[in-house]
Amino acid sequence: MRQNFRRAQAVLLLIVLTGLGWGGASAATAAESGGSLSLNQAIDLALKEHPAIKQSRETAAAARYNIGVARAAYLPQVNFVSNYYYGNAFSAAGRKPLTAATGGTISSLSSAATTHYYFYQFQATQLLYDFGKTPGLIKESRASFGQSEQDYAGSRQQVALDARTAYFGYLAAQRALKVQEETVRQNQSLLKQAQGFYQVGLKAKIDVTKAEANLYDAEASLIKAKNGVDLARVNLMTALGLKTWPFTQVEDVLEVKAQPQSLEALKTQAQQRRPELLKNRHQQNYNEAAIKVAQTGYFPVFTSNAAYGWQSLDQPFANAPSTWYVGAAMTFPLFDGLSTAYAVNQNKAQLRASQENYEVLRQNVSKEVEQTYLDVKSGWELIRASKKALEAARENLRLAWGRYQAGVGTIIEVTDAQVQFSQADLKFVQALYDYRVFEARLDKAIGKPY
Repeated sequence: MRQNFRRAQAVLLLIVLTGLGWGGASAATAAESGGSLSLNQAIDLALKEHPAIKQSRETAAAARYNIGVARAAYLPQVNFVSNYYYGNAFSAAGRKPLTAATGGTISSLSSAATTHYYFYQFQATQLLYDFGKTPGLIKESRASFGQSEQDYAGSRQQVALDARTAYFGYLAAQRALKVQEETVRQNQSLLKQAQGFYQVGLKAKIDVTKAEANLYDAEASLIKAKNGVDLARVNLMTALGLKTWPFTQVEDVLEVKAQPQSLEALKTQAQQRRPELLKNRHQQNYNEAAIKVAQTGYFPVFTSNAAYGWQSLDQPFANAPSTWYVGAAMTFPLFDGLSTAYAVNQNKAQLRASQENYEVLRQNVSKEVEQTYLDVKSGWELIRASKKALEAARENLRLAWGRYQAGVGTIIEVTDAQVQFSQADLKFVQALYDYRVFEARLDKAIGKPY
């Protein structure tokens, strides 16, 4: 019995190792809530302070800005060009052309004087038509932004799950501590009773030593339980993004009521809300847009252009005559080494892969929902069974204690009853914790938004 009792203690202590998170926050939340922390407050705090949330949010913001980058191709592109040259290539052309009409001679490059040459020009280009390439790039950017949004939603769901798991772990550790405190109190009473019987000669010395050994063992378990609470608090702090623990109490919400739900309805919700599935749909949109962008490589691109500027010799910003032009251009790809054809086929293959991956994700999501649903159902039944076992163990301890006080029972009966009661109490706490975690996992499995 004692070995089973210690095994139950070891299992329960694993509860405190389940909370994960990062970051830091002030004690303002504790001040606002009067030093008390509720489950909803814990989730809100984690969603606000967790670095993974911040990272995903900024990644989505970067993807949103990329839409503007792609859309910029619709607007004119204006530049100012300023060039400076030093050499003999511009001397004759820059000053005064030497021609037969002016009575001079055209100098060769080798005999031209070395000069400074300055060139200034404003240039503008405007896309006219590119056969859908720019709209395709914009669609790609929007699809990428949609994927980032789903990554952000998935991060929020995971952080909320970690916060809930750590919260329930802390509550379970506190309850385990109360179980050990009650065990110590019972053993103290048993030792006092055994000493009284021994002093009046009703019981042998072995009852006293047995009670002392049980008390020391219970006190050792109490030390472990206190350490378990401390570990659970650290895990909860980390999951919520806290550097210190500002709360004086945590609302106990381990007690639950069964909430029957339809498995098919849960699966339907999951198919509609799971970030992984929604992200895959955006990925398919991206692949479709990428095919269209690649196909534009077969067609020309039409642009218009204009420029205004001036140039001068020897002196910058000299009063030189200005020059300007307007025009249009067409760029037609004649041969690109078949890169366009390969790019089209590549993106078509990627689209087919995304479509098949959607089916894989859909099956995995359906399986996950059903597994967590069955866990919740079995968890509820385990709570009912554990509660009945706890009630029977409590009654058994009461009877054994009464028999011992009446002098007709043995200390072994009381000790066995105490171990059985403590073990049943710990199993009941474990069942409550498991059920609440299964609930949290089911919420994540169906894509509950936060």
